[in-house]
Amino acid sequence: MIFYYLDASAWVKRYYWERGTRWVQNLFAQNPTIACASLGLIEVTATLARKRKARDIDLLSFQQKVQELEEDWRHFIQMQLTTETMDLARDLARNMALRGADAVHLAAALVLQRRFAEVEDRLIFVAADRELKEAAQASGLAVIDPEEQERQTVSQAGAGEQGANEASPNAPE
Repeated sequence: MIFYYLDASAWVKRYYWERGTRWVQNLFAQNPTIACASLGLIEVTATLARKRKARDIDLLSFQQKVQELEEDWRHFIQMQLTTETMDLARDLARNMALRGADAVHLAAALVLQRRFAEVEDRLIFVAADRELKEAAQASGLAVIDPEEQERQTVSQAGAGEQGANEASPNAPE
């Protein structure tokens, strides 16, 4: 089974249009198994609230997006901030010079991966933050950046328009 761990930098793209949103929307449409630390729920809520405060989204849209966020969260594997996760996050922050929230997300993903029961279980770490992606890769995780995936899709679509006519394996369905 494939598990997707979404960092807040990727998850927020589900509710606010920016580069990578199409890829994230396509991921959710496939109804995958998604995990995130409880901190991620707070981070995405805070991002939406800040966008509301800056008037990037109106009150009705904000309320709707928060409701969608909370509904999505009910379907996630919710990684709580246990002593194991926090100790690992502290070590990751110290050894990899990660920001606090990034260390928590990476630690939560690594703790989840340790708990896999089946040999074929696989975790894909989804993030749009360069430093966090590099740390996740250095920790042995497979990483996907929705912004890069969307950029590749656009590039391949442009090549298709120039005569390549090849379907992109990453294109949203």
